[in-house]
Amino acid sequence: MTRQEREVFWLGLLEQQAASGLSARAWCVQKAIGYATFMYWRRRLVQRTKAAPLTLIRVIEEDAVSDGLWLLVGGARIEVKGGFDAALLKQVVAALVS
Repeated sequence: MTRQEREVFWLGLLEQQAASGLSARAWCVQKAIGYATFMYWRRRLVQRTKAAPLTLIRVIEEDAVSDGLWLLVGGARIEVKGGFDAALLKQVVAALVS
C-alpha cells in the first residue's frame, strides 16, 4: 500500500468515527482498531490538512439536475446525486487532485 493509499484509508476511518457519534476510544474498541494508532493518524492527517492549500472545485450549474449536480475535478466530471456517500466523494476528489 502506498503512502497516499494509507492516507486515504485512514481519512476514511477518521470520517467514519466522526460520523458514528462515538468517542474515538469507544469507536476504536468497537472496530478493534488500536487507539494509539488511530490518534497518531488523526494528528498526522489533521496537521497535513491544515497546511494544505485550498482547492476549489467548479460546480456546473447549467448541468445541474433536480436531484443532483455535476462537479469538475481536474479533468474528471463527477455526477453527484441525492443520498451520495460523502466519505467516498471526498476520497475520490482527494485522489483526483493529487
